Formats: sequence, structure tokens, C-alpha cells
Amino acid sequence: MPRSLSAVLLVIGSCIGMDLLQNIKSDRIRQRRKQPHKEDVFNTISCIVKGYRLSEDFLELLGTIEDYPSRKSMEFAEVKARKKFDFSPFCLVSKEEYRLAMTIVGQLDNPYLQFARSPEEMLWSVPLYEANPSLSPRDLLRYDFETLLLCQRAREELVELEKRVKQLQNFIAKVENTESQPG
Repeated sequence: MPRSLSAVLLVIGSCIGMDLLQNIKSDRIRQRRKQPHKEDVFNTISCIVKGYRLSEDFLELLGTIEDYPSRKSMEFAEVKARKKFDFSPFCLVSKEEYRLAMTIVGQLDNPYLQFARSPEEMLWSVPLYEANPSLSPRDLLRYDFETLLLCQRAREELVELEKRVKQLQNFIAKVENTESQPG
């Protein structure tokens, strides 16, 4: 009896060991699978700096972008097509380009910056994030940042106009009520 019990325990132990070994092997294979490359902010900005051949002059523009587009541009605004820009998985930059990219990332630090596809969008990312910090990555990849900012400003203006219309309607109602009452 002891012999068969030890044989059974040996068989059970080897089965458990095989399951454990299989689990370890499958976990290791899963870990080795290629993960999709996720673009980081520095790589995005480095590619834009290199692709658009930006220089130190660009740094002067960082603090000068208007927060609120003019009404004229809002009235005639069309939905801008998103600029196409191919990003390499790893952007090799010169020492000057590296310093410029690091300065831009440091000064324009916001979550929308990684979705920028042009120097203009890098600049628009700050007021856009301040205006609406809850845009989805899908929207940020689909629309030009200036268009998204104009859309946000249009929403805000629409809310103000709705309030004004309500005030005017209340005023008209008061005037009409006083006219109908004998004076």
C-alpha cells in the first residue's frame, strides 16, 4: 500500500509540476510578444523639430500664441484637415535638435502635446488643453488643434448667447405682461 500511495503522489506531483511548467512557459512567451510601440512626447516633438527643421527662432513663438482666435476667423472657419506627418519609432536628432525638443517639451508641458502633428499644433496644444482638458485621444488625432479650439470657443459663445436670449425673452415677457394689465 505505501508503495502505490507514493506512486500516486509521484504521478500527481509530476502532473502539477507539468502544469506549473506549462504556465511558466506560456507566461514567458506572452511577455516576449512584441508590444506595439507607444509614441512618447519627446519622440513626437523630436520628429516635428527634425521634420520641420525648426530652429531656436521657434522658441520665441512659444509665449506669443493668442489664446482666443479672432471672431473673424471663427465666422469663416472651416474644419481644417489634419496634417499628415510620418513619425519614425525612434527619432535620431542632433545635439541642437535635442536641446530644442527638450525646451519645447518643458515649456509646453501638457497631455495634448503628444498628439501634435505640426509646429502650429504644438503651440495650439496649450490653449486647447486649458479650454478643454477632457478631449479624447480619438478627437485629438482626428481634428486639427486650432479647429478643436475654435469648436470649444463656439460652444462657450453659444452658451453665452443662450443666456442672453433667455434674458431678452424674460424682458419681453415682462413688458407684454405690464401692457396687458390696466394701468
